[in-house]
Amino acid sequence: MLSALMKRISLFFLNLGFLLVSLLLYRLVFLFKYGDFAALKGVDLFPAFLAGLRFDLATSAYVLVPFASLAFLPYLSGNRTYLRVLSVVNAFWLVLLAIYLFADLLYYPFSLRHLSFELFSTKGDLMSMVKLGLLEYSLEMAVFALFVSAMMFAYFFLTRRILRNYAHSKYSLVRKLITDGVTILVMATLMVVMARGGLQMKPLKYSDAFAFHSPFLGQLVLNGVYTTMRTYYSFKENREMKGWERRRSTEEEAMQKGAKMIVLPEREEVPDPRYPLYRHFKYKESEFRRLNVVVFIMESWSSKFVGALGGEDDAMPYFSRISKKGVLFKNFFSNGQRSIEAISAILTSIPPSGGMILSQSGAFSQMPVKFLPAILKEKGYKTFFIHGAKLGSMGFNSLVKQTGIERYISKEEILREGGREDGVWGIYDEDTFLYAHRLFEAQKDPFFAVIFSLSSHTPYRLPSERFKHFSPARPFHDFLDSLRYSDFSLSRFFDEAEKAGYFQNTVFIIVGDHTEGKSTGNNLFERFSVPCLIYAPGLIPPSVVPKIVVQTDLAPTILDILKSSDTHTSFGQSAFNNLPGVGLLSYGAADVFVREGWMLVSSANGITDKYHFGASAKNPSLEREGTVARLTREEDYYLQFFHDLILHNRLYPLSGKEKR
Repeated sequence: MLSALMKRISLFFLNLGFLLVSLLLYRLVFLFKYGDFAALKGVDLFPAFLAGLRFDLATSAYVLVPFASLAFLPYLSGNRTYLRVLSVVNAFWLVLLAIYLFADLLYYPFSLRHLSFELFSTKGDLMSMVKLGLLEYSLEMAVFALFVSAMMFAYFFLTRRILRNYAHSKYSLVRKLITDGVTILVMATLMVVMARGGLQMKPLKYSDAFAFHSPFLGQLVLNGVYTTMRTYYSFKENREMKGWERRRSTEEEAMQKGAKMIVLPEREEVPDPRYPLYRHFKYKESEFRRLNVVVFIMESWSSKFVGALGGEDDAMPYFSRISKKGVLFKNFFSNGQRSIEAISAILTSIPPSGGMILSQSGAFSQMPVKFLPAILKEKGYKTFFIHGAKLGSMGFNSLVKQTGIERYISKEEILREGGREDGVWGIYDEDTFLYAHRLFEAQKDPFFAVIFSLSSHTPYRLPSERFKHFSPARPFHDFLDSLRYSDFSLSRFFDEAEKAGYFQNTVFIIVGDHTEGKSTGNNLFERFSVPCLIYAPGLIPPSVVPKIVVQTDLAPTILDILKSSDTHTSFGQSAFNNLPGVGLLSYGAADVFVREGWMLVSSANGITDKYHFGASAKNPSLEREGTVARLTREEDYYLQFFHDLILHNRLYPLSGKEKR
């Protein structure tokens, strides 16, 4: 019995070994074919290959599920003929995977990303792609054919050796079933550990691949089989690019209509119409204003509790007071309902709809797009991300690295400077904000900084009882107290900043990341309405902006304020453009299209709900005039535009781009 069982285990590890060797060879070819060795540091390659091994093990676990399930099937799998047939079938499976990795190698230079959506969006062009390969890559295909032949020869040679002198067990059926059951349990545990990428608390994520400073190393860590499988899983779970197959207009029509909602030709220039969102403002290079930019992203801040925005309780009195000196947005919306969605939307200007979150989405993480921090870094800016939680909390470290931010400051660093810990999440906001102030004072170069608050996150810890303001009888009083404390922390920062030299040359943006769900209930407007203020006394005159503005609009708005002529890709528009505002908000498995005072909730099947937050929520004339019907068509154009740009890699020109 032991001999037969060991042979089945040996076959499993033989298949695992072939998979790992194939993936290692793939990674080596990828490195030597596309790596820029002048830019890469040799010391980074070993950690990248170790990280790649984790992804290879995860890939192998998923790939080996059919073989492992059949090889350890109780009773039946003890038959040698059965195992021989199973090995032949698996050999073809290994060849198919090798072909897919080969296709991924050839595909990479055209898109600068691994295969993901392409398997689903180009399956009708399979024969054309095969013909193209035969014509353009005949030498590579010949070498690959030799490799596959050698791999199959070795595979069948070793399989025959394992199955030679196969001895059937003479033990009872009960003992066979018990032994097989224990073996299945052990092998299943091994497969789960491999699939998770190790024994760590959280399973392997895309952000683990892009934990390096070089984007190319992130691509080196990944492989096309893994990225495709993750994309397929996201499709099945309706999490990434949900509704991508929905089409009610031609691609060209969607491109024209979608771009028209975002790009203002009078103020912006699009160098290449194939990339309709890759554009720049029509400023002269000499007009650029080297202003500092500081973005406060405030945890769970909701417009519902801001007096300046008509809130029922003014939990942010300092914000309301300084809003009279800045640009206050009356209808500002978060692009999602999670912090990482907000940070991704603000820094990348790409909506998190369908899971398009940097460092979490396979397609998005691989896109060669230059984001706002990277643009400013190239202009000599120092770039910072400051958050009072521990290093790597919620995967922010990988996300901000990909955007081009150089320095990530976390709880550990602020603690060394005397920061007080709340005992749950990290450093109290007051200490984090004052740390940021001291950092800014020390800068000699212009800087771009994101400060993400912490204290208004559940369980709403406060540094002392004196910050308790709301009555315990008031619903959500602990949450409101935490909002008031974070508002107080802002006042402490600006009390010090206004005395510092950098203040007069800095644009401050204070924006909520998302609302607190329980406190906003089912009101769609309140669910997404967050405060936003651009505060730059002496630089930008105060005003109240009634148009719809969303978090993805902040990056182009900042470039507009700086009078930058740098090309950028953005789904947002400058808040100072005279175009009607438009936004795409992520709402669980649905989207919310915001435009002209309406919020249209949609899924892959079309509009499922609508909400009007204009002058009257029950104005029948709006329906009669066809406003909702027109906005429904615009929503369809916008979604199709969004999906097509991502699926066909038309966010950013690939020609002339440096290897990543």
